[in-house]
Order: sequence, then C-alpha cells, then structure tokens
Amino acid sequence: MSTFEEKQSLMDHNHLQTINDGSSSYKVIGISNSVPRIILLCILTVVSGGFILLIMHWYPKVNVILSKKKCPLPSATYVHIISEETDLHGIARIKKFNGAKYFIYQHLKYVFNDDQINLINGLENIRYSDIHAMSGGVTDSVLEYKLDRYGQNVIDVPIPSYIKLFFTEALQPFYIFQAFAVVLWMFDEYQMYATAILIISFGSIGITIYEQRKQKTKINHMAASSVEVEVVRNGENQVLQSSELVPGDVMLIPRDGLLLCCDAVLVSGSAVVNECALTGESVPVSKVPIPYISKYVYESGDVEKLNVSEDLVYCPERDKKYSLLSGTTVLQSKPSSGTHALAIVVRTGFSTFKGSLIRSILCPKPTKFEFQADAQRFIMMLSFFALLGFIYTFYVSLKLGGSISKTIRLGLDLVTVVVPPALPAALTIGVVYAVQRLKKTRIFCIDPQRVNFCGKVQYICFDKTGTLTEDGLSVLCAVPSSSHFLPPVRQGGEIKPEKFCHALATCHEISTINNELIGDPLDIEMFNFTGWKYEECDENNPLASFVTAIVSHSTEEHDEEVCIIRSFPFTSQLQRMCVVTKNVQTDELIVFCKGSPEMISSMSLKSTIPENFHSELDSYTNEGYRVIAFGWKPIDSETSWHKIQTMMRSELECDLNFCGFLIMENHLKVDTTVCISELIHSNTKVCMVTGDNIFTAISVSKKCGIVPTDGGLNDVIIVKKDEDSVAFKLDSQDSSLVSLPKYYTKMDLVNTLREITSKPFVFAVTETDFNHIAQSHPMVYEILLIKGKIFARMKPGKKQKLVEDLQNIGFTVSMCGDGANDCGALKSAHAGVSLSEAEASIAAPFTSANPSISCMIEILRQGRAALVTASVTFRFMAMYSMIQFITSLLHYSIGTNMTDSQFLYIDMFVITGIAATLGQSQPSDNLASSTPKAQLIDFKVFVLLTLHVALTFGFQYSVFVYIQSQPFFVPYTPAHDLKEGACFENTALFIASAFQYALYGVILSVGQPHRKPAYKNWTLMLVFLVCCVMSFLFVFQPFPFLTNLMNLVSLQQLDVQITFILLMAVNFVLVYLVEELFDTRRVTAALDNAKIFLNKSPPEFVDILERWGSLTEEFNSKNFYK
Repeated sequence: MSTFEEKQSLMDHNHLQTINDGSSSYKVIGISNSVPRIILLCILTVVSGGFILLIMHWYPKVNVILSKKKCPLPSATYVHIISEETDLHGIARIKKFNGAKYFIYQHLKYVFNDDQINLINGLENIRYSDIHAMSGGVTDSVLEYKLDRYGQNVIDVPIPSYIKLFFTEALQPFYIFQAFAVVLWMFDEYQMYATAILIISFGSIGITIYEQRKQKTKINHMAASSVEVEVVRNGENQVLQSSELVPGDVMLIPRDGLLLCCDAVLVSGSAVVNECALTGESVPVSKVPIPYISKYVYESGDVEKLNVSEDLVYCPERDKKYSLLSGTTVLQSKPSSGTHALAIVVRTGFSTFKGSLIRSILCPKPTKFEFQADAQRFIMMLSFFALLGFIYTFYVSLKLGGSISKTIRLGLDLVTVVVPPALPAALTIGVVYAVQRLKKTRIFCIDPQRVNFCGKVQYICFDKTGTLTEDGLSVLCAVPSSSHFLPPVRQGGEIKPEKFCHALATCHEISTINNELIGDPLDIEMFNFTGWKYEECDENNPLASFVTAIVSHSTEEHDEEVCIIRSFPFTSQLQRMCVVTKNVQTDELIVFCKGSPEMISSMSLKSTIPENFHSELDSYTNEGYRVIAFGWKPIDSETSWHKIQTMMRSELECDLNFCGFLIMENHLKVDTTVCISELIHSNTKVCMVTGDNIFTAISVSKKCGIVPTDGGLNDVIIVKKDEDSVAFKLDSQDSSLVSLPKYYTKMDLVNTLREITSKPFVFAVTETDFNHIAQSHPMVYEILLIKGKIFARMKPGKKQKLVEDLQNIGFTVSMCGDGANDCGALKSAHAGVSLSEAEASIAAPFTSANPSISCMIEILRQGRAALVTASVTFRFMAMYSMIQFITSLLHYSIGTNMTDSQFLYIDMFVITGIAATLGQSQPSDNLASSTPKAQLIDFKVFVLLTLHVALTFGFQYSVFVYIQSQPFFVPYTPAHDLKEGACFENTALFIASAFQYALYGVILSVGQPHRKPAYKNWTLMLVFLVCCVMSFLFVFQPFPFLTNLMNLVSLQQLDVQITFILLMAVNFVLVYLVEELFDTRRVTAALDNAKIFLNKSPPEFVDILERWGSLTEEFNSKNFYK
C-alpha cells in the first residue's frame, strides 16, 4: 500500500467507523457544529418561515447537511449514525464520564476506546475461569466505576406526556399539509369545510396519541421489574434492590425461586427456570453451573476438542444451559454447597436478553414494502399535474381579472386537491382490518407492517416437532442391543440388559417441583416408560453434596438404586447428553449417553455396534418414528468424586458400548395434511426444516403431503457430499449412490439426476451435507434451495441461514415454528409465525395461540386481502384526486369553484365513507393459485388509470357542454374577486363528480380471487346506495332545503334530469367494461409482458429457473421444476 493510500485509510478510519448492536450494523461518522452553516440555516429559517426546521425534523440527514460538518471522531461533538441495512439516519451527542467519551443510541451505550468504538454490553470476552474467579463479588473500590460504566439495572421506558405526543404527531408531514390546507381554505372563505377538517384532524391526533400512550404504558409495565436480591459484596451478604445490580455481582438464588432482573451465569448449584415469557417455551428448563474449564469450542456448528489448558469465552447465546435470563423466573434452585445456588451477573438494563426484546419493540427495523416507494413516485407524478394546474389557474384567473393574491390562493388550493395527503394513511386501512380479523382468530401481530409481506409469501419453512406433529412423544418400544439387536420391548419393566434399563432411567434432565416431574416431555415420557421412581436429594439428605438425584426400582426379587452424580446437558450443537452414575448395590461408576443414532454410533466401539445397525435404524425412521440411541461406559470405581467433577466431557463421551434404541412416535396434528394440501394447491412452496433424522423427516413429509405421493408422482433424492464432489441417491434403501464428476457442468448435473429418476423429484439433505454444498458447490446449492423439501439435522443457526438464502434468491419467505429453537429463523423470515401460547413470543411478528399450522392459511388469506385492499385504495385515491382536479379546472375556466358545503359533502361523506369501507371486504375462503402483485404501479394499472381519467374528463366535459346548450341556461358571470357561486355549470359538475366518486369506489373494489366480491361488502354497498340516492335527489331536487344547502340551481326540465341519469348510467357501464376488459387473462398477460419502465425486474429465482430450464426440450418435459 502506498503512503498516500495509508494516509487515506487512516483518515477514513478517523472519520468513520462501523458499530454493531448484535443484530444490525451502523456507520458512525464524526461531526460537529459548523458556524457558517448555522448562520446560513438561520437565514433559510427566516426565508422559509420555519419550514426548513420541519424538514430537518423529518430527515436527520438534512440536519447534518445544514448545520454540521464532518470531522475526526476524536474531536467530534456528535456522531452521525447510518444503518447499513435500511439507510436510517440518526444523530447522537457525545458525552463524557471519568474522562471517557461515549454516546447512547437506541438505548445502548457506545464508548470511545483509543481509536475504536465499543459497545458496552455487560461483561464481554470473559472466560469460564474468569467467571469463577468473580465468586468474591464486587467491592466498593470498583462499584462506582461499574455504575458509571454500565448504569443502573433498569429497562427505562418513559411514558411521554400527552403534550409531547401531541407535538410529535402534529408535526408529521400529513398534519402539516392539513394545517397548510386549513389556513388556505379559511382565507378562501371555506370556513365550514376547514373547521370540519380541523375537528377531524384534532380527533385523529387525539385517538393516535391516546393509543400511543397506552402502548407505551404497556411496554413500561412489561419492562419494569424490581425485586429484592441478596448479593455478595465486599465478602459479605447484602440485600439490594435489583436496580442496584452491576455486572460482576454475585447473586444468591433462593431455593423457592426468584424473578430475574438481569442476565446471569450459574456458577454453583442448579436451577429450574420458566422461560415462557421470553421464548414461548412452556416447559421449564434445567440450568447447570458453568464448568471451571471449557471442554469444547464451537466453530461453524462443528465441535473441536481443545487442550485442557485452553479456556472458552462465555457466550450467552451458545451457553444457554448455564445462563439465567432477565425476565424469566427461577422456579426452584438447589445449592451444590452452602445454602444457596450462586450466579454471576453478566448483563444489566437494555443489554440483557429482555432488554434486547424491549428494544426491538421500541426501535423496530423499518420494513419498506414495494408499494410504499410506488406511492411516493405517484405523489411526485401528481405534483407535476398540480404544477400544470397551478400554471393554468394562474393564466385563467388573471385573464378573468382576478387579483394576484386570489389567483395564488386558487392555485395552491388546486395543489391540495391533486395531492392527497391522506394517501399514505389510506394504504394502511387493509392492514388495520387484517390485524383485527387475525386477533379474532387468536393470532396476534406485534409488527403490523409484516401483514403486507404475508400477501406475497411464496415459500414456507415448517419446523416438524410441535409444528407439523404433536408436541408430545409416546414410547413405541425399546430395542436393546448386545452385539446384536434383541426383540423390541414394549413394557419398561421387561427391558434387558440391565445397563440399557439404567440408561433410560438416568440419562435425562428431569427435576421435580412439588413432587411433580418437570422437564422435556421426551425425557418424562422415557422415564415413565421405565416404571422407576425419581427422587431429588434435598439438604437433609447426607448425599446432597455429592448426588444430584436418585432413581430407584423395587421388585420382589431385588431393589435397585442408581445415583446421578454429574450430568452434561443436551445441546443441539452436540446432539447428545450424558450422565455419570453410581450403582448403590454394586458401587459401579457408569457413564450413560444418549443422542442421535449417528452421533452415538460415531462415539461407540465398533465391536458393540450390530452389523444391521443402519438397516434397523432405517426400518423405524422410514416409518416416521423418532429414534434415540444409547451407550454406556464404565469408570474405575476407585475414581474420587472430585476427579469425576473435573473430568472433561470428551473423556466421558468416547469408547462407548452401544446398548440400544428407544423408538418414539410423534403423530401428525389433525389438520396438518389438509393445511399442507391447501398451501400446495395455492402454489405456495413448502419445506420441512427439522433437527430430526433425515429418514424420519422424509417419512413425515410424505405423510403430511409436503412430498406429494399420489400415484408415485415424486421421488425424493438425498443429496450427500462425496469427498470433493456431490452425490445423489433415492431415499429407498436399495438405491445406489451416483456421484457427479469432480469437475462438472450443468449438463453433467442434469444427466446425473436423469440417471437416477425420470419422475419429478424433490431434494432432501442433512445439515452436514447442506454446509458442504453451500460452501463448495454453488451450482448445486442454488437448485437445492429451489427443489429442497426436507432439511434434516438442522441446528438453529442453519435454519436461519436457509431462510436468509431463500430470501437472497428472491423468495418471500415465512417460517413457522414453535418459538423455542427457531428464534433466529423466525426473526429473519419476512413473516415469522410462532405456535406458542406465550403472552408475547417476541421472536416472531405473528404468534398463534392455537398451535396449528392452519394459522398460516389464515395469515396468508388476510395478507393477500390486505395487499389487494392497498392496491384498490391506491387506485381509488388516485381517481379521487384526478376527478376533483378535472372538476376544479372546469370550474376555474368560468371563474368559479365548488362551494363550501359541496366540498364538505364530497370529502367528509362520500370519500371518507368509501375509503373507510373499502377494506371491509373479507378475504376469500380459499387461497388462490397466485399471489397479488406488490406493485401499485405497473403497466396495466397505468393504462387503466389513463383510460379512467379520460372517461372522467369526457363525462364531466359532456355534462359541462350539455348544460350550456340548454335553452334555459344562463351563463355564469364571475365576480371581480372570482368568488364561487351557484350556477348551472357548478350544479352539473357537482352532480357528475359526486356520482363518479361513488361508482369508482365500487367498481375498483376488486374481489376475486383474493377477496370476496364487492357486493358482499354490505357496508360499502350501503355507502354506494346512499350516494346514488343523494345523486338522484341532487338531480330531481324534491327538497328545497337540500338544494339551498348544497348551493344548487334547478335543472328545470324533466328531459334534462333524465338525460343526467342516463349519462350517469353510461358512465357506470363504460367504467365497468374497461375494468372487465383489462381483467381478462389475455389482456393482462399482454400488458404484463410489455417491456416499459414501469415493470419490475423478475426475482432472481425466476432467472435461475429460466437458466436451467433452457438446457433441453426434453429436460423441460420432465417437469423438473414442478
């Protein structure tokens, strides 16, 4: 690197750095006040009447440009923060404490450390040994420093005052535009209309700030928690409020439990914790103390052995078995020595797990949908029309002798007509109704913006256990092994050999509360199958210091007791757990291990594994049963208790004696098959992502319909790594493995797959092979993503990667899981759905209290309906603007305008009534075979709007000319100040436009295939009927008071009145025919294929399909991508 490049790199580093809050990355740029820019800003403020300050309030980036200058971070007084994902801008002031500089952004503290910016996130980069070294607690000498550095242990969510909320809401662009319009209308003597708008605006603001304060209050109550805790400080026990805790404090966990207000790591004793409030997992979780020396390190999901001297850095996300999380409740604890279990505080405040969830509510990531950008572009286009209208108004008004001030007011008035300020709000109507309907079906949404994504979902990833299948597992049988498999045993008391029975009775993570077994349902079912008894050692038991629990079994022949001395918990990364036990009768020390068959077999002595191991395993997994394998290993009976407690896990989990399988059955939920069938018939791609065995997953996939098997339509091809290449085989046992050449082309891949099967097929893959293909074979990986149906043995991190990679190739992806081990995938998906009864499974935008995948169909139905409602509302609001624009221009041509009462009737009754009821159209009963478009503007819509505007102008101009041709017509003579007044032209145009608003409201309300027909929306039909009746009354004028109220003149002759009615009918028919014509498949297809600038480029996965499908005609005929 040259000297210049080094200086440039150093300069860039001094001015800009990147920070990460754990979920998002941000660029941080040093800035400070610029005196010349501030002076210029003051001048602009005076010239713009303060409007420039509003722009700075709306757009922080403008604030930086107009008042700040870029400077090195060490000398900066502010930081400009830019999200790398969403381009969101923010400004934070740099503060100081104890000579250190820091800033707070989105409730997290960042500290300048030399030339780096570091997030203060509790105790970071601490090793297991460091944690145990903190057992003496915090001393007064460091307490003040820790309080300054970490702050109080509170998740402070202030409840803003009504005044602050009012100004925050009132300064939104919509209300500023409304305020401008109201002032303009007051000057134009539209006092009644302006007053009505003002009242409605204040009412809307009032309702909004009430709901906002109510929501903030709920979050405040959710976040606020304070309990008394006992800690060790200065070597002494002290009782403190939880708000006084700092990282490094040693907490004493009472035996009867505690509400946790910080994140901590257990260092002594054990605990049973209810984490339902945060994870949605209803089963209490057992926690064990963190070991003194690390045994394993996890890298890219793999496990590698370390030397004894090496020490692992504590990671809360990985080391969940040792972690106590803020917001969860310790149900009971058990000390290993002394009177209390001990835990070290590692994170406080917003840095805790609960704090991160609260932050995700307070500072959600902006989700920008396609039509939001379309709406902004359309408003810019309407602004262009407004400019043309302003020029025309200026010309006509001056020609008719109007004053300059009046001319400017008329032109600005036209701007308020053409640009609908309510458009952004109107586009959310469908979402509001969808969320309300979902709530009625016990589906709760914490991120309403995600509803529109649900309308575009093309791919759904399903977890298996607890999602597609029932939560509970039942034991089918046990299959013992003694160098060969013995006959299956269906009664626990008949299990032989003894070691296998002991393994089933001890190798679990069960606890008791009030003499009731708690823990993983699988463990409880397994233990109950044995018929043994479980007893925890309390403080009165002399063995309490050495033994975790005792399991026992009594028969007429003899009594058996086995003590559990030490346990290593199950982790999804290791796919196993183990316990160290002692047989009371024989004094034998035995290690029992259970886990996936693949893992246990890899750790067992080959001499103990039956020859037919794989065929026996396949015979059960192919039927969809869940198979758990067991092994055991003796330890020298002279080994001391202390040595057992310090032995490495790797020393225990090796050279096992394989002892058998436990076969468990997991039934499909009642409605799983029906729901999967409906999703597939709607052309929604579905796949299974599970941690279970691949053959079990394939079997369940076939049973539930994820892999359609009617008539043998689909083959399942298992994808495997093969040294430096990839191999394929059918899922049948007698299928041979077919490998690709080491260096292969697309045609080689096609020919290899054709060699295996001539039928349509889907892929199945395990995580190990998935990783290999993703890293080394991108050509196979992209087709695996599209054709993959079964992803087995997938750990939580890989589930998330799958979701993200599907998104990267253009799919809109939903993830449906039970909310426990699927959090990462649920958060990453466009529409994550948690099947949990927890009050708030905050990991997912959607939570269904009914644990059935039928919620997915309901969410998709409502999402599609909401998307169509947004499109319909957009088109209606666009036509509303153009109808009123044309009406105003025709009025201006003769020097008048509509009256106050006429504007009031149209905007307050007709437009509000229709806009409010458009979204009440219910979604269709069944999912259509296609998703609605997420674009507000495409070629079809553009052409349709153009035709409708032409029809609107033609109809209004026809009545305008027609009324002028009548013998009773009296031309309107404009006043010198162009004051609006009653005249024939005004009456004709008002009647025509009032009817047009109503007819477009109904005709544009698209029904099938995603919503029910408009005529089934009875509220919309009622509004339309009332509008038609009012139009008839305006034409025939039977009530003089109504005529006077609306400033109308009599049309006098019956034939003229009938002609008006006929013209309305003709207008209705023409608009209807245009809509119907463009709704035909042929016309729609022709327009969709038109290559104009309004079209969006197709998703990347479509390009992939075209690239692969173009290889040969024969290849396409195989329905490769069916």
